[in-house]
Amino acid sequence: MEIIKLEYVDVFDGKEKKQLIFSRNLLKEPFLEKSLFANLVDGESMEPVINDKAVVVSDLSNKELVDDAVYLVYHGEKMWIKKYDLKEKIFFSINPKFSHLVYKESDVHIVAKVVLTFTNL
Repeated sequence: MEIIKLEYVDVFDGKEKKQLIFSRNLLKEPFLEKSLFANLVDGESMEPVINDKAVVVSDLSNKELVDDAVYLVYHGEKMWIKKYDLKEKIFFSINPKFSHLVYKESDVHIVAKVVLTFTNL
C-alpha cells in the first residue's frame, strides 16, 4: 500500500506539529502529491459534512471549479472552506446556521480543492 504523509500544525493542541498518514488510494481523482497539504477546520459552517476540528486535505494544483465540490477560498483576509454552486457562481456554507456566509466567485481567491476529510483524529 502506497501512503502519503502530510504535516500540519494542531492549533487546538498547543500548536503541536502532527503528521497525517493515509493511503493514496483514498484520493479518487487525479492529484499532484507535492501540491497536497493538510489543515484543521475551525468552525461549524460546513457541518455535518465537514466537522469543526476535522483535518482536510486540499490540492493546490486543482482549482478547476466543479459544481457541488468543496474548496478552500480566501475572502476578507481569512481562509474559508465552502461548497461551490456552478449555476449561481457562489461559494456557500452548508450548515443553515451559517447561511449568511455566501461569497461570489468573483470576490474570492480560490486556494485549493478539498479532496479528503478526516474526523476524530
